[in-house]
Amino acid sequence: MVRVGARDFSVHSSLERPNVARLAETARISLTPQEAEEFAPKIQKVVDWFGQLQDVDLQSIEPAIRPDTEAGSFREDSPEIFDNREAIIAAIPCYEEPYIKVPKVLNKD
Repeated sequence: MVRVGARDFSVHSSLERPNVARLAETARISLTPQEAEEFAPKIQKVVDWFGQLQDVDLQSIEPAIRPDTEAGSFREDSPEIFDNREAIIAAIPCYEEPYIKVPKVLNKD
């Protein structure tokens, strides 16, 4: 058990242990074996914290898509024009009118 303020939290979840090497590969970062070993318990702590959500009793909670879906809570949607478009475009590394080019992050090819 871990004590945070006046609340106790369990420190182990039933979620699967993270594969640090696979996480690093997916995030496209390189880790040495020593770094992977160092990060494994820290990542496991985060997974355990999320695992605690499984213990929350939601039986009495009515499902909602968003927390702010009550009537009258939406603001008026109004477009705004940024006056200095050139400054934004100048800060973009790869811009080909009208597209902003970014590197692929989901596929390795």
